[in-house]
Amino acid sequence: MGPSEGGAGGTHGEDRAGAGNNALGGAESGGAEATGGAPDVAGAAGDGGAMEPTCRPALPVTFRDFKPNGVADGHEDFEMSARGVKNNDGSDFKGWNDIGCGLVQPTLGADRKPRVFAGPADTGGGVVLPGIVGRQRRVVTGPGCFAAGTTAECSIGACVTWDITPPTYSIRSAATFDQWFNTVDGVNLELSSELVLTEKTPSSGMWSFDSDAFFPLDGAGFGNSPGLAHNYSFSTEAHVRFKYVPGQLLKFRGDDDLWLFVNGKLALDVGGQHQPLTAAVDLDAQAAALGIVPGQTYSLDLFHAERQSTDSTFQLTTNIACFEPG
Repeated sequence: MGPSEGGAGGTHGEDRAGAGNNALGGAESGGAEATGGAPDVAGAAGDGGAMEPTCRPALPVTFRDFKPNGVADGHEDFEMSARGVKNNDGSDFKGWNDIGCGLVQPTLGADRKPRVFAGPADTGGGVVLPGIVGRQRRVVTGPGCFAAGTTAECSIGACVTWDITPPTYSIRSAATFDQWFNTVDGVNLELSSELVLTEKTPSSGMWSFDSDAFFPLDGAGFGNSPGLAHNYSFSTEAHVRFKYVPGQLLKFRGDDDLWLFVNGKLALDVGGQHQPLTAAVDLDAQAAALGIVPGQTYSLDLFHAERQSTDSTFQLTTNIACFEPG
């Protein structure tokens, strides 16, 4: 645990030897199979032209595997606990829920990749930040916050002016962050797959990929993390298109970093190393800010990173059943 003013230290639990969701070759969530089948939906012309006549509740993804900090050629942004920073109780510092608001800029770059927010941060008097920790401090809310082993939800809450000083940075530099979602020889290994969403309840119209043991690269890439039962230290990237229809929602629960961009604009900000956090996007409520109108087709870009052992949770739920790669 960090200082009492801070968030939850030890936000990642013990490594589990049970099988995770190995997504190479395609992964389906741990829930029930989709009984309604993949929809066959005709798309509509939008900002990028007409969609293909068929689409699926699936996200083609690119995983990138990294070696963790603390081993030869390990990446500085992955496995914070290897930096030797300690909590007040002497345990390894593994992240705070507080860290992560505004780690990335609000629009994608021309290459459809996120850019790190390098400052200046929104700080109160006398607060000096130890590097890149986000533009503001996150204040989480909910019965599951800071409670180990709970299934109750902890939501992202609000972003406020920094009034505490985290013990270490979250991201070393803009250069190290750019490596998360770009394939760099000698730094990471790229592997392609997909995340298949299944209908949670027959005819409910709600589709989900749901895993509380999200280890898609077990036995692949650089291999499982040294001394652990799974392969941690990886990123996830997906680019799809969808037709915007009023009433559409997306909900995420997981750790660590997760950013969703719609029409190139940040719609969901769950950055940082933290316990599983919940956040939702109501596209109707954000339509003006995202620059979207019903009946048109838009890009949805997802970026995720698993950066700290030993838990890995990934749950994406939506009533959008029709995604096209792109």
